[in-house]
Amino acid sequence: MHKNNLKKISCKNAYYIKLGRKGKWEASSIQNNIMRIGWPSQKLSDINSGNWNKIRRELGNEISSKSAATRDYNALRRICDSTNDEIWITFHGNYLWWSRVTDKTVYEDEKSKYRKVDKWRNVDIFGNPLIINNISGRISKIQGFRGTVCKVKEVKELVRLINSEESPEYISIFESRKRLYCDVEKAIKLLHWKDFETLVDLVFRATGWRRVSVLGEMMKFSDIELEDPINNEFYQVQVKSFSSYDQYFKYLKGFDRGKYRKLFYVAHSTDSKLSKINTKPDNDVQLILVNNLAGLVVDLGLTNWLMHKIK
Repeated sequence: MHKNNLKKISCKNAYYIKLGRKGKWEASSIQNNIMRIGWPSQKLSDINSGNWNKIRRELGNEISSKSAATRDYNALRRICDSTNDEIWITFHGNYLWWSRVTDKTVYEDEKSKYRKVDKWRNVDIFGNPLIINNISGRISKIQGFRGTVCKVKEVKELVRLINSEESPEYISIFESRKRLYCDVEKAIKLLHWKDFETLVDLVFRATGWRRVSVLGEMMKFSDIELEDPINNEFYQVQVKSFSSYDQYFKYLKGFDRGKYRKLFYVAHSTDSKLSKINTKPDNDVQLILVNNLAGLVVDLGLTNWLMHKIK
């Protein structure tokens, strides 16, 4: 997978092709930028000369089911008649691959007949990988098709995927979520310090960590002590309704790890100097400000709890 910057694509029609029985020609096709096909009994000269009446009769004699013979014939015609303004897709190695045919000629080697394609790509036009699990099920479901060729009904969705464009629905949800994050930030700042401490505790526990201290217990350096039950590592959390830059760095310098993996320093309001610093997640002390916390509150399903507290 190499990073690309291709032009935006467009097409009226798109098709899926199964590259050989059980995908036996997938790797060969992708590696050599070709589209391998079957039909070993049909002569290459008849295909390239367009002797379709003869080919139809041959397939009718070879295949007992009339409907199956018609499907086989239509699939071969679709492959051979395809032009460069159509998109072909297939699935291999957990990726969606796409390409266009080049010249109209059908070729043949010791393995099979084939058509040349410009290039099989498993990335969008910006080089982002088209991982099957990350694309719409409306497209990925096509890999379950049992025949050789089928038309892609969701052409607009496929083009949008390859062009790395968001759907109108995605954009609407994204904008709504962004507004929600902003509203949650404002709401967090309205919390009483005790409720804020409880919220921080709920956030950490919702991610699977276990509290090993009594919430609000007077401890020298932290408000909450946590254990990661998987790694058996311990963490401390210091919660501040307001913190200055100087206060934060006092904790940063004074934190003695001992048995603790890290100290999380959480504050919903800060002075301007502290709000502008960048912290690295691998620091012994990690700063979590209200914008980070708001995203966690939304993503972990704690919005209703917050609404109840500020009603």
